[in-house]
Amino acid sequence: MIKTVKKITQAVDFVARLVSMFFVLCVLVFMTSQVFFRYVLNSSLQWSEEASIWAMIWMVFIGSVVVVRRWEHIYIPTAVKLLPIKIRSLVIIFTKILVLIFLCVLCWYGWGIVNGNSNAFSHNIGVSTAWAKASVPIGCAMMIVITLGAIAEDLEAIFKKDWARFEEYGSHDAV
Repeated sequence: MIKTVKKITQAVDFVARLVSMFFVLCVLVFMTSQVFFRYVLNSSLQWSEEASIWAMIWMVFIGSVVVVRRWEHIYIPTAVKLLPIKIRSLVIIFTKILVLIFLCVLCWYGWGIVNGNSNAFSHNIGVSTAWAKASVPIGCAMMIVITLGAIAEDLEAIFKKDWARFEEYGSHDAV
């Protein structure tokens, strides 16, 4: 079962990396085009700024999946590292459960906003703003899968009494 969970999380991570790279490339192309058109051809592109903003929004939510996969977001492990290893493992799992709850709430409300009546039509790009807002529930759904996988791997480590997984928690941070 854990092998399947690991394969799923690896697949989600791989897709998130590719999509993030695509959106980084989009921002680069859009902004470079805007600079070229404005300063070389003396004619601005109307759509490039908004398209870049939308690409950055998607980049943040999909790129967050990669950060969650490696559990590298900002945190201060000082207090957790002082705890005995068995309690530390439970605290780590508890925090991941809290993150999971937050992601579920964010996904739920994000989906509500995408389907709501607040979506306008972007005349610069030619599509509904729901496409930009869809990054929230899609990114959160991907992070939910990753977080569930991390919790499953942590629980497996506890059952196997593999405490090394929890001793390393926070040890890869810059000092």
